[in-house]
Amino acid sequence: MKPKIISIVGITTSGKSDLAVEIAKLFNGEVVSCDSRQVYVGLDIGSAKITTTEMQGVPHHLLSFVEPPKKQGENQPTTPTYSVAEFQRDAYRVIDEILLRGKLPILCGGTGLYSRAVVEGYNFAMSPAENELANDDNPEKTYRVSEPRYNVLQFALLPPKEWIAPRVLARIKKHLNEGIIEETASLLKNGVSPEFLLKLGLEYYWNVKFIRGEVTRDEYIENLYTRTMQYAKRQRTWFKREKNTVFLTNPETFKDEIIEKTKNFI
Repeated sequence: MKPKIISIVGITTSGKSDLAVEIAKLFNGEVVSCDSRQVYVGLDIGSAKITTTEMQGVPHHLLSFVEPPKKQGENQPTTPTYSVAEFQRDAYRVIDEILLRGKLPILCGGTGLYSRAVVEGYNFAMSPAENELANDDNPEKTYRVSEPRYNVLQFALLPPKEWIAPRVLARIKKHLNEGIIEETASLLKNGVSPEFLLKLGLEYYWNVKFIRGEVTRDEYIENLYTRTMQYAKRQRTWFKREKNTVFLTNPETFKDEIIEKTKNFI
């Protein structure tokens, strides 16, 4: 019998992190972050990384353990970024360790490719030709799916756009007040590659643009809000395609539905 884990995925600002903490407290769990930006050291405010206080004593894993790529000289090789295959390897290791402790692993995050690699069990042992064709935007055609490693109860949080929109705007303003621009300026000062930050998109893209004086504060807020809402739309499309998933659309009942179904599952 495969070991059981919980997965909580969904669109940005849908409340995944807070719910994962609540479920972990109720069911003796530990949280495994599933976010492609939160793995990096120093990318805290801009990635909406959960704080120690917000964790409420619940152990969290795969946060802040990868150094972001540094700016390289002309003749120096580019520092590689963290890959989905590396995430799967690390997630398997962490989840298995949690299970050995007799606790419930709770995968939580909004990076759909990362969660799917674990939940569905992508096989990254490809031939050189297959690796050459690998494309994160079209994983079904580039990553073979092997037998899933775990028995997963997955929830996808898909609240309506009207519920998300004011939260996205409020978070942008909150992050500005918390020092998101200063955080990015510090990363750049410490040698983190601006190209890497620009490639991350969303907050870090516009942070760099603002620091360079290419946008005003009002333009920063407007552009980041628009791009974040577009990102949420893409996330919604992605997560709606998930297999064997409980889709939740009413934020008022998220917690109760997850608790009830988790009780029946474990």
